[in-house]
Amino acid sequence: MINLIKKNRAFLSIYLVFAGIVIFLIVALGKIDAQLFVNKFHSPFFDSFFFWSTKIVEWFSVIVILGILVFKGAKYALNGLFIYASTAIITFSLKRLFFFHEQRPISLISDLRLLPSEFELTQLSSHSFPSGHTTAAFTLFCFLTLISSNKKLGILYGLIAVLIAYSRIYLSQHFFQDILAGATIGVSFTFVLYFLFEKINYGNWATRPLIRKRK
Repeated sequence: MINLIKKNRAFLSIYLVFAGIVIFLIVALGKIDAQLFVNKFHSPFFDSFFFWSTKIVEWFSVIVILGILVFKGAKYALNGLFIYASTAIITFSLKRLFFFHEQRPISLISDLRLLPSEFELTQLSSHSFPSGHTTAAFTLFCFLTLISSNKKLGILYGLIAVLIAYSRIYLSQHFFQDILAGATIGVSFTFVLYFLFEKINYGNWATRPLIRKRK
């Protein structure tokens, strides 16, 4: 596990910087004021950018898993699917069984600046903690980092995950502690489950990509 962490320190560095900034905002400003502080910064460009950013994990994950199946093999696709489903179940269970009382920003703050109505975004009001979109984003892009031979891509993957996480704040769908918890679940469980699933021997068939690179 230590070796796995060392190899993927680029992605982990992005996560740790993100976590540090989020913790600072929560401690320095508090839950409500931190939300109000970042809610001031908006523009038509960012409205569109973060609206579509938040939708990436709603459909992009399927494309990624299929791409892994085609180019990396069934072993990685199955492991990725199992890990993605596991973190989703963990987050869903926390939302519904333990933190079902946690309300979203729109329920606690009356003067939020929300996305213009033409985007037709449904503004949710309950089951705020933790953020499912953030869990999914960090799970997906952490897994891509783990299976990538070019570990420098971890920086890019980490930044994409952070942008998706922040989109939940920008859209006033979550508080900062929600996205911090979601990111932590995604990163920690992806590393642990990947380490465990790598020990499973699927057989030679599972390690052969459907499309092989030409030498």
